[in-house]
Amino acid sequence: MRLFSVVSAIIILLLSGCADNKPLSATKNHNAKQNAEAVLDQYYEAVGKADFDSFIALFSKSAEFYGTDATEIWPYEQFAPSIKESFSTGLGWDFDLKDRRLTLSQNGDIAWFAELAHFNNTDYLLRPTGVMEIEDGAWKITQLVMGIPIPNLLYTPVLQGLQASTLGKDIEIEKINTVLDSLHKHAANADGEAYFALYSEEAIFIGTDVSERWTRAQFQAYAEPIFSQGRGWRYIPRERHVVLSPMSNMAWFDEVLDSENYGTSRGTGVLVRTREGWKISQYHLTFPIPNDLAGAMTQKIKAYEQKQK
Repeated sequence: MRLFSVVSAIIILLLSGCADNKPLSATKNHNAKQNAEAVLDQYYEAVGKADFDSFIALFSKSAEFYGTDATEIWPYEQFAPSIKESFSTGLGWDFDLKDRRLTLSQNGDIAWFAELAHFNNTDYLLRPTGVMEIEDGAWKITQLVMGIPIPNLLYTPVLQGLQASTLGKDIEIEKINTVLDSLHKHAANADGEAYFALYSEEAIFIGTDVSERWTRAQFQAYAEPIFSQGRGWRYIPRERHVVLSPMSNMAWFDEVLDSENYGTSRGTGVLVRTREGWKISQYHLTFPIPNDLAGAMTQKIKAYEQKQK
């Protein structure tokens, strides 16, 4: 008899647990969803007005905030005072909500959401996502993640920039210098395979003659017969300046070169960061003319071009 009572009690507990977790009715589901969305609307209203008290009241004290940077993971105790200080200036966050998707758990006590909002303060799109839970009969935000959606067309350069940022500017410039130094070394050694491996597929080489604008394939067709004879060209870098793009996925440079045949020369160009490392996308070789000689030299060039016509 006692065993029957114990079994009956267990069955009642299981049934009551199932009853607690049964799906909400359509009406209750609709109301719960509306209440959850109202909290998110209050969030945007509070941050727009820099109203810290209204803002922080929407969060659970166990909440966590994730910023757009990988290092920005803050528990309630950290992000609350930080945001309070930010709002003390009176400047809030001006969002223009573009889209919202909110889903409820089966029994309606947890919700998760994904939104798309234009952040007018800095003029870019954010994708806020997060989780909400019922605490003491009210919805509270327990997790908020600020993400930046990346358009597919920008994925590759953004990825390259993220890869570069982990290494640092100085290391990237050192790698670029190694590529350019290797370029001149392989040209001097007539090593065509190693030389052209430093160019990207779409690379352009611009020579000293106005007619010399070659694709990589065209330049290779010009240079390979020379390299095959063991002949190359020797340019020794004397001075170089390298500038990285803001995302560190491109770089441009100018360098002064010394040549036995032509004396002072100048190379300028662009490199792109690829999965295989930095590649030269454009190289332009010129013979800089001293200002005192420019008039006479340009007259010679004009006379030559007129004769060619």
